[in-house]
Amino acid sequence: MAERKWTKDRLRSLRDHSDFFCPVCNSEVELRIGNIVSAHFAHKKISGCTEQHEAESSYHLQGKLDLYDWLKHNKAVRNVKLEPYLPKIKQRPDLLAETENEIVAIEFQCSTTDSKILVKRTENYQSLQMKPLWLLGAKRLTRVGMTSFSITPFQWHLTNFTDHSEPPQLYCYCSQTKAFIVLDSIIPFSPRLIFATHQKIPINSITFKELINIKINRRTLYDNWFAHVKRFRLQLKSFQSKESSLLNITLYKEKQTPITFLPSHAFLPLKTAYLIETASYIWQGWLLLFLDKYSIGKEILFQDIYYFFKNRVKEKAIKIRSLYQTNIHYSYVIREYLNKLCLLSILKMSSERKYMKISHIRWETNLEQIIHHDKQLMEQVNKIFR
Repeated sequence: MAERKWTKDRLRSLRDHSDFFCPVCNSEVELRIGNIVSAHFAHKKISGCTEQHEAESSYHLQGKLDLYDWLKHNKAVRNVKLEPYLPKIKQRPDLLAETENEIVAIEFQCSTTDSKILVKRTENYQSLQMKPLWLLGAKRLTRVGMTSFSITPFQWHLTNFTDHSEPPQLYCYCSQTKAFIVLDSIIPFSPRLIFATHQKIPINSITFKELINIKINRRTLYDNWFAHVKRFRLQLKSFQSKESSLLNITLYKEKQTPITFLPSHAFLPLKTAYLIETASYIWQGWLLLFLDKYSIGKEILFQDIYYFFKNRVKEKAIKIRSLYQTNIHYSYVIREYLNKLCLLSILKMSSERKYMKISHIRWETNLEQIIHHDKQLMEQVNKIFR
């Protein structure tokens, strides 16, 4: 019932004089007309019909109409359809946009659903050679700082990748402000807390092609990341996750230091950090403990580092993030971390599978000194990381 021509009076008249049947399962459906959610059809009896879904809010409906009108006026979009039924997969995307190179199935997701359903819908679109594009309803986006946001495990499944060696993006749309909000270069600090560059873009000031190819400058991202590292060090933690507790116990045993006193190099913002669900400083802290056992000039095999990490995963000290959008193995982010330590003169790559330790890892007991090292590292990161 997404078309604007249907007023409530017309819908009531239609309901009084007509019977309705589901085009998929042929079961009888009823037309429901309310004040909170938009008019919609619902099966009268419980059925296993694949086309059943919850009624949509006016926020969701208005968003689809906005996007439809916007796509209709985009030169790069040859054709756009609103809620077309795709019989081969028995699905109805919110919008289907055809460009010169591809067909894009667009879903405007304003509620949380089972991740398995989302994955299945995505795979079905891909089976028809369609590119799925998920837009989060912006009112469900939680901002916690200048460049930091809290996103749920479900919202991680809505992220978009153009290159799996780069951080993901999250596209959002607000039907109240008529604007997109794009989170770019998403780097997780912890399971829910992310840092990202972001931009709010009025819908009529950007084309579809510009939107899906957008890149936002990371200039302030690292400064805000390290500002949070400082807050993390200064705040007393009343609750610790299982992963945090396991590392904390090991740190007290081996270094007589708490987790908040981890070396600065345990807080590196990495492009492929999305592969790990556990907080960045925890898994990086484990790797620093492993590297610390080696003396200066000693060669370290990547295979040994990987097996150490793999064992921490088996022990549930580190959790891997499960994302259907990528099939890159988590060893990729281990490699990125080691390569960054090379740029920061902690390690040196002696061959493709070997590293050499060239500097000591600093384990400080003075918080003021640690924060000073954090500031020095931030300056290095801003110069070296791209």
